[in-house]
Amino acid sequence: MSPTTLILTAAPEGYEAPSLPDPADLPLTSVIRVADGLHGVIAGADGDHQLWLPQGSSSIRLAIVVPLDDDLMIRLNSISRFQRLLTGRPAHPVPALQALSVFERHRAIRMLRAWDGAASGASRREIAGVLFRSDFSGLSAAEWKSASERRQLARILAEARAMIGGEYLTLLRGDMRRRR
Repeated sequence: MSPTTLILTAAPEGYEAPSLPDPADLPLTSVIRVADGLHGVIAGADGDHQLWLPQGSSSIRLAIVVPLDDDLMIRLNSISRFQRLLTGRPAHPVPALQALSVFERHRAIRMLRAWDGAASGASRREIAGVLFRSDFSGLSAAEWKSASERRQLARILAEARAMIGGEYLTLLRGDMRRRR
């Protein structure tokens, strides 16, 4: 799960301090109800707020669970942004390290398009033709094997495989290792 996702659950017994609004009153969009609860988004001018309510939208006195892990600062920033939204103040923008650059967005789009093409059964030449806007069908096997686009596509697909395998979390964490 993304470290930017806030986990909203029932507040402990005896907790009388002001809490979050009733789940039914949250302006959730993109709501998905699955076995582990309700997942939703509150759209904000400075970036969306991702929420997970394990108990669904039942009327409870809410609290936020904060896992103490390596992503603590990201989680605390998300809580701060959400609290500002709830109190009517402008939420701070998503930190620059968590936002994708234009290049990273372009690369992610290419990865998704390449992966979708491969998953739908398209040949590597067909995928390369779409991504690089060129026709590779007339190339001989030897020409295709030595084409720089073939090698570039292989790198894109390898990166897409890594992202799908969990590496996508580095995008959300702002991990500096991805910004070589």
